Amino acid sequence: MKTKTLVLLLLGWRITLFIVGSLAARFLEYKPSFPYAEAILLNRNLPIWLASWANFDGVHYLTIIEKGYVGTGLIQAFFPLYSLVVAAVSFIPIDPLVLGLLLSNLAFMAFAITFYRYVNQNYSTKIANWSLVSLLLFPTAFFLGAFYTESLFLLVVIASLWSAQAKKWWLASLFAGLAAATRLVGIFLIPALLLELLQQNMASNKSLRTQLYSTQFYIQFFKKNLKQIMIILLSSLGLLSYMAYLQLNFNDPLYFFHVQSEFGGGRQESLVVLPQVVWRYLKIFITYRPFDLKYFVFVQEFVFTTLAYLGVLLAAKKVRWSWTIFSLFAITLPTLTGTFSSMPRYVLVALPLFVLAGTYLSKKSKIWLFFLVASGLLLLCNTILFIQGYWVA
Repeated sequence: MKTKTLVLLLLGWRITLFIVGSLAARFLEYKPSFPYAEAILLNRNLPIWLASWANFDGVHYLTIIEKGYVGTGLIQAFFPLYSLVVAAVSFIPIDPLVLGLLLSNLAFMAFAITFYRYVNQNYSTKIANWSLVSLLLFPTAFFLGAFYTESLFLLVVIASLWSAQAKKWWLASLFAGLAAATRLVGIFLIPALLLELLQQNMASNKSLRTQLYSTQFYIQFFKKNLKQIMIILLSSLGLLSYMAYLQLNFNDPLYFFHVQSEFGGGRQESLVVLPQVVWRYLKIFITYRPFDLKYFVFVQEFVFTTLAYLGVLLAAKKVRWSWTIFSLFAITLPTLTGTFSSMPRYVLVALPLFVLAGTYLSKKSKIWLFFLVASGLLLLCNTILFIQGYWVA
C-alpha cells in the first residue's frame, strides 16, 4: 500500500468515526455515567459530541493538564506523559481538549503507519494490509482517536520494539522509557527487549539454542551483552521518575496502584489470579439479567480477554518473542485487580492478535471476512455508546 493510499485510509477511518460520533445522539440519549462530566466537559464551548471524545478517563487527563496531580483524588492512577505533552503546548490558544485530540490523532497516524511498515517488512503486503484493517475495525479501535493515551502508548511501544530489532538499543530504551511514563504496562518492554537481545544472539549463533538450559550460557550472555542490558534497564526511569514524584508529594511511590480500588468496577488491591477472575465472570453470566447493557459489557470484557490470550498464543510462532512476552504481560496485569473491566480497550496493545488476523484474512477465508464485518459493526455500536456516555471499556 502506497503512503498516499495509507494516509487516505487512516483519514477516512478517522472522519467516519467523527461522523458516527456526531450522529450518535440520534440513536441514543446522552447519559454520562461518569463523574465530572458537567463540570469538566459540558461547560466548554465545544459541541457535546466532540467533547465526548474525552468521556470517562478523559476527564482525569484534563484535570491533570489544567490543575496538576495535587489536590484532586484518584487521578494519580493515570501516568503523566500524555498530559505533560498536551500541557507543554497549552500556550496555544486552543482548548486543551482539542489539543489532546490533535495529539491522539497525530500519534494514531504515526502508529498506524509504523505498524503497517513493520508488518510489511517482516511478512507480506497482503498480511500488512489485512493486519491494519483488522486493527482499524476492532470493536474498541475508536479509543485510538479519543482523548486517551492509547495511540501515544502504542506509538512508543512499536517504535521501541522495531528499534530493538534494528539493534538501535539507545532508541529502543528511550521509547520504552516513554512507554513506562505513559502507562504502567510499558515497564514490560524491559523483559521484551531483553528477550529480543537473546533472540538476536541465538540467531547469530544457532549452536547457542542447545545451551538455553545452561546457567553458564546466561552468565556468558550477560558478560557479552552487558552494555546493551544496562541501556535497556535505563528505560525503567520512565516509571521510577513517576514513583519518585508520588513519594515526594504523597509519601507513597505506589500510590498509582493503591488508588485503584477506589475507582470501583470490582478492582481491588490484593492480587487475584486469572482463574478466579474467570470464575467471577461465569457467575455473573449465570446470575445477572441478560439483555441488559451491563450484561453486554460483561460479555465483551470476557470474550475479548479470551480472544486476546488465544490470539497472542496462536501468533507466538509468527511474531518475535519480544512481541509475545510484552503482549502477554500487558494483558495479564490488569486482570490481577480481580476484573476484566476495560480489557476490550487494554487488549489493543496485543499487536500479535492483529498480525494473526491479517495472516488469516490474507487467505480470503469467508468466515474471517464475516468476523471482520461483525467487528466493524460492533465498532460503530461501541463508538455510539461511548460518545453518549455509556461505559464500554
